[in-house]
Amino acid sequence: MRVSNPAAVHARTAREVERAVAEVLRGGWWVGGPALQRAEEALAAAVGTPHAVGTGSGTAALQRTLEALGIGPGDEVVVPAVSFVATGTAVLRTGARPVVVDVLPGLPLIDPTAVQAALSPAVKAVVPVALFGNAAPAIALPDGIHRVCDAAQAMGRTAPLPPAMAYTYSFYPTKVLPASGDAGLVATHDPTLAQRVRSLGLHGRAPDGSFHKVGPTVAGNDRMDAIQAAILQARLPDLAPRVAHRRRLLARYRHHLPQVVLPHDPGSNVAVVAAVHPHRDRLRAGLSERGIHTGCYYPLPLSDEPVLADARVPAPTPRAHDFCTTCFALPCHIGLTEAHVDHICGVLLELLP
Repeated sequence: MRVSNPAAVHARTAREVERAVAEVLRGGWWVGGPALQRAEEALAAAVGTPHAVGTGSGTAALQRTLEALGIGPGDEVVVPAVSFVATGTAVLRTGARPVVVDVLPGLPLIDPTAVQAALSPAVKAVVPVALFGNAAPAIALPDGIHRVCDAAQAMGRTAPLPPAMAYTYSFYPTKVLPASGDAGLVATHDPTLAQRVRSLGLHGRAPDGSFHKVGPTVAGNDRMDAIQAAILQARLPDLAPRVAHRRRLLARYRHHLPQVVLPHDPGSNVAVVAAVHPHRDRLRAGLSERGIHTGCYYPLPLSDEPVLADARVPAPTPRAHDFCTTCFALPCHIGLTEAHVDHICGVLLELLP
């Protein structure tokens, strides 16, 4: 049993997806154009913002949003210690410095108290992460500090995320709404920010056709291609049923293993079913021997990642360290049944000390 199953997701909408791809190929408008515009409008409606801009990846979505807000060399951006490394490297790529803070006890979401303690005159933004599809807590910030939500795992939530300047999404193939390749999205209520993000992906192109420097860095070529846009729009109607299925699987896991499987908030899309246990590696090995594959997405907190060695870590991150040494991901996808979950939980219960 696999942790995720993109092929099973595709099978549910294969006819619609393949028809949409063929239409784009036959139409010859492979960069930008009507397929991208339709997908951006549909995705904006899905997340509840009036503006959305397609990008080449979720990492690019976050980087371009920060750049569009004017963040660059000499600035600092606060990020949580538990997230995919791209949350930190997107900051580095703007020329700014990540500031890594600890997470809450019990659920690895950014700790607002740690954020407050980390603020400095150089901090220009905070990036809470909707880890596993859960909403990060609201954070009271002084005027002039932007809040940008890394919602890479949150597409398909049925409750809004806390207010932010922008929300950045990833459609990597293992996400709940997957592309068949890389793609991302910036969603915002601010039309000026949306236009700046779009310009950053088009070499700084302005509506009049001239090219400009946007923010502190030189713009480049980075956008969602029309084929991925068409694929996402074709898969979008199937998102809600699959989220409902993932929630049923989570409820089953929690029924059997409430002390091991992490809870989700009611609006979560259940992007990942995460379990925590001090004997994580032994449990994973035992499950693998029984044909049950698991994931270990965050073996190190961002405060320990070598690529972020120059980040500022204003205080120790013990809760993040504890989580990263005990967490693993259990199978959760549309090809899995509640009976499969019962079997997985039965094996886990046998393996628990």
